[in-house]
Amino acid sequence: MKMKRIINTLLCTAALLLAASCLQEEMVVETPVNESIILDLSSGLTKAEQTATESYVNNLDVFIFDVSAGRPDDLIVHETFAVNNASKVTLEAKRSSFGENQEYFVYLLANSTLDLSGIGSFDDLNDLKQEDALLHLTGLDVPDAPRYFLMDAVAEDAGGNSPVVLYNGVPEEDTELHALLARAAAKIVVNITASDNVTFRNYGIEDGSEGGLFYVRNLPYDTWVLAETQAATDLQGVLLRTTAKTDTEYFTWNPEYAAGEKNVTLTTYVYPHHWDNESILDKETCAVINLPLDFKVSDTETVSYPNSWYKIPMTDNSTFERNNLYQINITLDRPGASDESEPIELDEISYTVEDWTGVTVSVGNDDRPKYLSVNETSMTMHNVAKDTTTLEFASSSPVTIDVEDVYYYNKFGQVVSVSPEDIYGTTIDGSIAGNITVYSPVPENNAILYFTLVISNEDGLERTVEVTQYPLEYITGVVGSYSYRDDFFYPDGNSNDEDNLSVPTTWNTPGDMITTATWNNGSWRYRKNTTGGAFTSKVAYQMYSSGLANIDYYYYDDRWGNISKSRSNALDPGNPRMYHVRIMSTSPTYTLGIPILDADGYTDSSAENAKLVSPSFMLASQLGAVSSGQFDNYDMVASHCKEYVEVYIDPDTNQEVHLRDWRLPTRAEVEIIYKYQNDSEVMDEVLAGTNYWCADKGTVRNPEPTLSGTFLRCIRDVY
Repeated sequence: MKMKRIINTLLCTAALLLAASCLQEEMVVETPVNESIILDLSSGLTKAEQTATESYVNNLDVFIFDVSAGRPDDLIVHETFAVNNASKVTLEAKRSSFGENQEYFVYLLANSTLDLSGIGSFDDLNDLKQEDALLHLTGLDVPDAPRYFLMDAVAEDAGGNSPVVLYNGVPEEDTELHALLARAAAKIVVNITASDNVTFRNYGIEDGSEGGLFYVRNLPYDTWVLAETQAATDLQGVLLRTTAKTDTEYFTWNPEYAAGEKNVTLTTYVYPHHWDNESILDKETCAVINLPLDFKVSDTETVSYPNSWYKIPMTDNSTFERNNLYQINITLDRPGASDESEPIELDEISYTVEDWTGVTVSVGNDDRPKYLSVNETSMTMHNVAKDTTTLEFASSSPVTIDVEDVYYYNKFGQVVSVSPEDIYGTTIDGSIAGNITVYSPVPENNAILYFTLVISNEDGLERTVEVTQYPLEYITGVVGSYSYRDDFFYPDGNSNDEDNLSVPTTWNTPGDMITTATWNNGSWRYRKNTTGGAFTSKVAYQMYSSGLANIDYYYYDDRWGNISKSRSNALDPGNPRMYHVRIMSTSPTYTLGIPILDADGYTDSSAENAKLVSPSFMLASQLGAVSSGQFDNYDMVASHCKEYVEVYIDPDTNQEVHLRDWRLPTRAEVEIIYKYQNDSEVMDEVLAGTNYWCADKGTVRNPEPTLSGTFLRCIRDVY
């Protein structure tokens, strides 16, 4: 039997109650003892470091629905409360008003601005959408901006069950339900740290600048009031708008490095949205930011940018989900666009997503709650020694931060431990919430530095954060397995003549790794024989405990009908590592940029191209070594690089990766390889010969050769 519908409104208004009653600490409506239905709202929405705006429950609507076929149906009770952030509310409806041991669904809606008086069934509530055009400014003292966040929850009993029994037939007991309110919005935090080449400047109108400000393009500003209503397909029809430009306190930046900081922080809010397979221009949500700055082009030249516009995508997966926190970390290493209609889209962006709900804190236990929360388990530092914004923590007691496991990988891939004495993490003394400042000198050895922060509090709880720190220019290595050329074949069994060749099924066994290439009157010939060619396939056959590897040249001996192997003394012990070089700044001696290719797919030989250095290139290992003196003309060396292939084994999949698209290095690239192999701890001597071919059809002399002769080494761009 259905009970009679009860609609009660308990909003505290001057017309209904004395004004003083609005000042009650918890606004709990008194009901007879042992007849109460109590809603506990303290189960963890509020995180200690969150602002009052983000966690505040101002007004609360409670809906109790009958159950039909396992789902909520007709509305039985609707009560409205002025909560004022109380941890508990007590319904006016009495327990005995509900059927004994009968189940009901209890839904909560907090801070709604909608007229909910017409709700008669669950479907009515489920179909409701709320619009907040200024959602991104929620909590600010801005006309028409929401003061608090829309939230919802489904109440559960002590066992975590829903629907719930409101009256168990025992008059002497209260019914207490628990509800974890979750926000309908998602929070976005953008942290931008300037590189050493960037100085934020406070340019004004007289300079033609709009100043530091931002706006949101394609802000999703409407949402279903209940979380369970939404699916990805539903989120493709949300309302979108481009906001007005603003420089509110949610946007903080430091022109001229105020207080020594070089960072910008943007906090904003969006409703759920999904735009996979939709137009990026029309659907993607992004921030457009103007950051007036000076950019250091070289040691002697700095360029002013009174307007410097950037476009920052707010997520990397085309979806915003409610009550999630989206963290975006960026190192700013280039100026933006002068025209806001064509902002520069930043890359090298680190995205993380976490639950915005925060820490669940036990309430009512004999002991005080104990907790320690850190917003990240890993972080990166890009050419900065100090990070003040990435890490946030909340703790039940003061914390200490230790640094452990500091190391980098050297040129042979070996782990080199480093003393942590100059690396540390700090918080404000005695604080139990806020930011963690991480300090570590920028590495000067072209290596990526790795270390672990161990954060512990006085209650014995511990969290760790893995930190990866990148210098402005850094080098990594990957071990090559074997090499060949894309145009290689091997004899089909009839003869060794190149006219009788077939395609091999594999190259990674000695029998298949003996093909050679020989230059013959302007074209390449490929053979399997005892005669050494200009290039011979090679395989790294043995790893020593030192991390070095010998390189074997396998070939087929026709006279004996078997497979033999030999090793070049010049490359013994060899190091079959391909080195990946990343460079983030230009120099008086070269220009940063990807060299162009000519119509044949070779590196262009122009004088302008000769000055370019790719910002990210990989150098072939000793498996790409060639015979001295045999590479004696440009067509030969350029065509060889175009055909060259080097293979490594992916450690995650254990699958072979075949690297193609090799090319001749420019003159500037050969020179910078000389620099790194002689001065760096993370690159071995890879160019040992007296001279090396480059793309301008000449050679570059090695300032510190260990072998005589002219050689070739190919490189490839890595995007």
